[in-house]
Amino acid sequence: MEPRVAYERDDNGTMDVDRTDPPENFYAIGCDDLGRTRRKRAVESLRRATQRIECETDERRRTDERNARALFEQNARRLVLERSEAAHRRPVVRCSSSTVGDTVATCIWDGTCRLRDRNNLQGKTTFAAHEERCADVRIHPSYCAGVDGPCAATGSSDGTAKRWDNRGRNLATYKGHTDRLACIAFHPYGHHLARTSFDRTCRLWDVETEVELLLQGHSRAVYALAFQCDGSWCVSGRLDAVGWVWDLRTGRHIHTLTGHIKPILAVDVAEDGYTVATAGEDHTCRLWDLRQRRCIYTLPAHSSLISAACFETKQGGTLLTASYDGTVRLWSTTTYACLNTLKAHEGKVAAVAVAAEAALVFSAGFDKSLKRWCVDREGEGPNAL
Repeated sequence: MEPRVAYERDDNGTMDVDRTDPPENFYAIGCDDLGRTRRKRAVESLRRATQRIECETDERRRTDERNARALFEQNARRLVLERSEAAHRRPVVRCSSSTVGDTVATCIWDGTCRLRDRNNLQGKTTFAAHEERCADVRIHPSYCAGVDGPCAATGSSDGTAKRWDNRGRNLATYKGHTDRLACIAFHPYGHHLARTSFDRTCRLWDVETEVELLLQGHSRAVYALAFQCDGSWCVSGRLDAVGWVWDLRTGRHIHTLTGHIKPILAVDVAEDGYTVATAGEDHTCRLWDLRQRRCIYTLPAHSSLISAACFETKQGGTLLTASYDGTVRLWSTTTYACLNTLKAHEGKVAAVAVAAEAALVFSAGFDKSLKRWCVDREGEGPNAL
């Protein structure tokens, strides 16, 4: 950047140039911890991307993945309601399933969080996470049931996020936001926690040192956020109907997702590393290919706002959407066909989670229940299309 040039007029009306002022930075210089984190992230994301691309180019593995994707789509058509539990006394706003192990977490408006066994939905641990409403709950990427240690994080309308162990003990509290939280998300490596808020910011914290590494401002409230599987970038969804893609290795905004006509309430990134789903109040879910930097399909998914959207976590070939119309729907990301419509909730569905390796789907909503959907092994169930 060129030095700022200052002009001063003398008595004769001529201007003298003063070039002694130091250059101005039109950005905030990050802390040293942020620089080290970005360098580590660049190295690790490159290693993960290399492994992913090698798998994609290996013909045998590609065949295995196609078979696995076809099997999951087949199972998706046969999902039926297997169990329903009255989860809480008030509406359930979020649920999260562990990547490893057998735990599912739920949070509700009264600030309570509960860890459950996902096989029978029986409660393991219940704790009062916040004094105000819980906005989100996420299980740590490396958490394994039965092992003591960090388990989950919660976010609240009190503007704080907290980290918990499997016994319900508070390990850390992350403050800084001036308005209620909308979403939290663990980075795939598990070392960092992102939070979005109605104060128009997104913040990134080191979960161990409790140091705030990044404060990213937006022009509107940020409601949703998801990380790419390699950990190199993330996508955020805002209430002005715009999605932004951020390079986490440089901190730069690299792409804008425009097309929704109402606020974006949910985002997710598929395991292929380049397909993004955004959904919101306009009743649609859009699929984006970031290699082509465009929307490749718009699903007219529901008759009411879409509260949650997620890809199944193994192959990314199936997309799940939950809506205030009381249904959960499963979509093929290759044919864009609706594979199944899950109807059992007596009101708005607020959350959906999937355990792909077990072919299980969990949904929660304003009817205060948590429901478990599994494959009907006896044949085609009543929900299959």
